Amino acid sequence: MQFGEQLKEWRGHRRMSQLDLATEAGISSRHLSFLETGRSRPTEGMILRLSSVLDIPAREQGMMFSAAGFRPRFGTKPAQALDNLPSPVAEAIRLILGRHDPYPGVVFDHEYNMLAANNAFVSLAGMAGVAVSLGDNFLDAYLGPTPLKDIIVNWERSAADLVHRIRGEAWLQGPRSALSKRLERLAKLPEIVAALEAFPESERLPVLPIEMKIGAKRFNWITTLTSFGSVQDALVQGVLIESFFPADEETKRHFEG
Repeated sequence: MQFGEQLKEWRGHRRMSQLDLATEAGISSRHLSFLETGRSRPTEGMILRLSSVLDIPAREQGMMFSAAGFRPRFGTKPAQALDNLPSPVAEAIRLILGRHDPYPGVVFDHEYNMLAANNAFVSLAGMAGVAVSLGDNFLDAYLGPTPLKDIIVNWERSAADLVHRIRGEAWLQGPRSALSKRLERLAKLPEIVAALEAFPESERLPVLPIEMKIGAKRFNWITTLTSFGSVQDALVQGVLIESFFPADEETKRHFEG
């Protein structure tokens, strides 16, 4: 895909007219039109300026540099494991996960593929009868046909909230977001359709409450997501740490004991 085609696609995705984008970027509409049609070739500075206005993630900026004939300033491939991240970042994440024990913590890339997890998370998944491995996708596990629906008491509500939240994240990632494609595939499942019909709007809470019943045990959690990323490194941008915190004394006693 040529640079001009990518630029036009991103502008349409962000719902901006040529005049809107040109004005915010400080260029003429004529020049922007020439960039989109290929009559003008962008400079590296122009790519960065337009990317900033359009809020294009570093990974996709790298693709735009390549399409314009420049060496990408940012990588275009996500990290597939924690060790693929810059070592200071990987060590910081390991420290966060370790300090969060005895409560569960897990790290995802921008598509919610698992990069790392602490012992408490692996233990909780084992109690739920769910085997977890690096590279597994959290959305497939939570929204797809897995045992979690029978374990999570408020699955329908939490699943709907998750879909609402991630649709917003996927929109930020752009018109060709792999996250969006995965989510919309899952959203067609009958159970997800029913959940969205029951809960058409998200509560927009800063946390996701999760209630579990595993055998005779009941666990109540609130989970938070922390974005661990930088536009200076496409490997790091979009990395997420999900932290589980006990929402009642029974859950707290079990995991601290």
